[in-house]
Amino acid sequence: MVLQLLSELKELIIRFYRKVVIMSDLSSIEPIHIEGVKDYHMHCDYSFDASGTIEEYCESALRRNLAEICFTTHYDNNPNSDGRDRFIRIDGELQPTSIDRLGRYVDDVHAAAEKYYVKGISVKLGVEFGWYRGCEEEALKLKEKYNFDYMLCGIHEIDNISFCSKSDFEKCFADLSLEAMLKKYFMQVKEASDIKLFDTIAHFCYYYKYAKKYYGDAIEKAYEPYLDSVFTTLVKNGTELEINTSGIRHGIERYYPNIDIINKAKKAGVKIIHLGSDAHHPTQVGYEFEVAASMVPDTITGCEE
Repeated sequence: MVLQLLSELKELIIRFYRKVVIMSDLSSIEPIHIEGVKDYHMHCDYSFDASGTIEEYCESALRRNLAEICFTTHYDNNPNSDGRDRFIRIDGELQPTSIDRLGRYVDDVHAAAEKYYVKGISVKLGVEFGWYRGCEEEALKLKEKYNFDYMLCGIHEIDNISFCSKSDFEKCFADLSLEAMLKKYFMQVKEASDIKLFDTIAHFCYYYKYAKKYYGDAIEKAYEPYLDSVFTTLVKNGTELEINTSGIRHGIERYYPNIDIINKAKKAGVKIIHLGSDAHHPTQVGYEFEVAASMVPDTITGCEE
């Protein structure tokens, strides 16, 4: 009993620390109530690396009083990668990624949208398309076939090697100076925006997940020389950024992107109108939104800029 109480107290202290650290940078932003918030980044078990059914995610969202959710299953099909991510799970089995195979996922999300509308939650159809050079034709075909409500662009690789995988990040960074890595990453962001097929760049600056471990403290502000050019491209093309809270879950105590970048992006005119938990399990829906919601007024249904 005592151990359980100590464990619960420790968790409360950790959560309070997170809020103090994050909110200390938000003096100009008024907090808003959590009820009515939308989660626009989640992966059900159609994603190769996620678990939990669509209905389980919807039920989790209801328990958290979310007003709207958007499923964004992974669609990874880079022909130049090692192929480990190029799968969709259907009926519990991993099958090679293809546009046609995604149809089952689309049908199930549409069915959930009908079922849960009467329960008071809006369910939207989205996808997280894994970016690679030359993907324009496939991304366009996918978008035209399924008419997604929301299309995320996930940049997970540099030179076709994953930088966000525990088993691959060292291989990805091995031949790259910090400057070379950042230049390649931000160039991909601009290229992805320029094809004008994606609503949002997912987890902007996701490289930080393992780059801090590899490059050390030099990574902290190394993005600054690249932001103006990237933001100009995003604004020109109407490409948005999200506030992705999964960095807290990853143990790095920050969002993707961090608060400094969020503030700079807003000042540059980049739209940031969605929160994303990047949930890969139903228990992660709406993760750490209590604080993050204060940064995005449009996450409340009906709010306007």
